[in-house]
Amino acid sequence: MRKHNFFAGPATLPFEVIQEASAGLLDYKGMGISIAEVSHRSPIFTDLVDEANALVKKFYNLSDDWAVLWLPGGASSQLTVAPMNLTEPQDKIAFVDSGFWAGRAFEAAANEANAFFLDSSKESQYDRIPKISDAQNARYLHVVSNETIDGTQYHQFPEVDAPLVADMTSDFLSRPLPMEKFGVIFASAQKNFGIAGITCVLVNKHVLPEKNSRKIPKIFNYHTHIDENSLYHTIPTYPVYVALLMLRYIDKQGGLTEMQRLSKQKSQLIYQEIDRNPLLTGMVAVEDRSVMNACFRSQTPEMDHKLDLYLVENDIVGIKGFPIKGGFRASIYNGQPLESVIHLVEVLQNFTN
Repeated sequence: MRKHNFFAGPATLPFEVIQEASAGLLDYKGMGISIAEVSHRSPIFTDLVDEANALVKKFYNLSDDWAVLWLPGGASSQLTVAPMNLTEPQDKIAFVDSGFWAGRAFEAAANEANAFFLDSSKESQYDRIPKISDAQNARYLHVVSNETIDGTQYHQFPEVDAPLVADMTSDFLSRPLPMEKFGVIFASAQKNFGIAGITCVLVNKHVLPEKNSRKIPKIFNYHTHIDENSLYHTIPTYPVYVALLMLRYIDKQGGLTEMQRLSKQKSQLIYQEIDRNPLLTGMVAVEDRSVMNACFRSQTPEMDHKLDLYLVENDIVGIKGFPIKGGFRASIYNGQPLESVIHLVEVLQNFTN
């Protein structure tokens, strides 16, 4: 029996995707070889990349001004690669200090240009997202659309006179987006659309400078991967394949509008129980609560420990909060079945009783 998996990433996948991914790893379409053994330059694999690109463009209604890239290195590498490609050393990059991953992004970008914070919610322990209306002449504004650790999420993106560069690792492909606001979006796959090992990067080619005084190493230059359709070098082929299976799954379910509806439904069930349950307390301002990561705690650390044991006894795994936050974090990405959320709510109710 499969457990009810609430890990924040790598995270649960739909069982049908796991089954197809497993079959392809053993014998891809009866070819007698694994999909992991196919050359990344063979038509078999290039067709998969083309299909993945087409599905991402379909979901976000992207024009040919946008490139879809599949790159290794995780979203953490993009914290450096994005400013390296988009700025000159003297340029300004604006940040919203919304939590852990905004801090990581700031540290990386500060090595490439003049990074500065517009506002911060640090004093309130990152329980909300500061509201921004002016990017102060920055080359771009970096946002973390969903702070996985802190459990906050942008439900409305800032209206500023600068393109947004967004780390969307934990809510990519979970809702439609106002793409006209963005210059670059990146997300590693292991939460909403696959397994660890590959990162999807969306680049609006119009935000790339015509000339850049930097000597960007070829492997880190967006133009390299745009020109080579992500196949300049050997990318992690099996993670790309699993990502494609998730893209097909999302498409079959009804696309991003349906993913958004399901995310709201699942998160509302959990937040209703948090607000109803006298033993539980939410950790985020209501208006900024994430529909991907619901963070909460009980009355005391001792009770947290008892609740954690009770959850494990009831086949719920991966729900402990990040060490610096404590408490609990229920991650409810695209692959999380509604049945597991219902089970979690019932177990929380039974613990109280």
